[in-house]
Amino acid sequence: MSDYLQKRRDYIDAGRPLPEKKRYSINKVSPKRAAKIKQMKEQGTDGQKEETELQKWYAKIMQDEPGICWETGERIDKKDKLGWHGSVAHILSKSDYPSVRTHSLNYMILKMWGGIHGQYDASWEKAAKMKIWPYAIKIIRILYPLLTQEEKRKLPDSVLQEINPQIINL
Repeated sequence: MSDYLQKRRDYIDAGRPLPEKKRYSINKVSPKRAAKIKQMKEQGTDGQKEETELQKWYAKIMQDEPGICWETGERIDKKDKLGWHGSVAHILSKSDYPSVRTHSLNYMILKMWGGIHGQYDASWEKAAKMKIWPYAIKIIRILYPLLTQEEKRKLPDSVLQEINPQIINL
């Protein structure tokens, strides 16, 4: 009997065992994320420093301010944590102007339920049509010197025209 036939006979006699399946597993955390977590632990931070600062900023405003929309005068239910938190609006958005994200003057109370806050955030043109706009311009004038050059470039011409022209030439 040839070698091939002998191997085949042995295979049949062994009950034709199935080949062992290779087992795969997916990591719960990607290697890149695991390295970042390890780095944060070594530095003694949990990656929440900026968020905590922002949370403190929100908490202080929510504690100090009455639950009244500055645009409509409607009451805001302070027991509704989501609605109350969402009613604290940044005059200069926290994503576009991070240097003044937690500045003590960079906020207004605009009711979230009902879309007043969303109306302000939708566009500069819509915001300019609101009753609260003169106050927003006043605060932007105060915050303008604190902005980086890159952030200053993000302000539209319509806003820059309403700010004192002497400030623009700095």
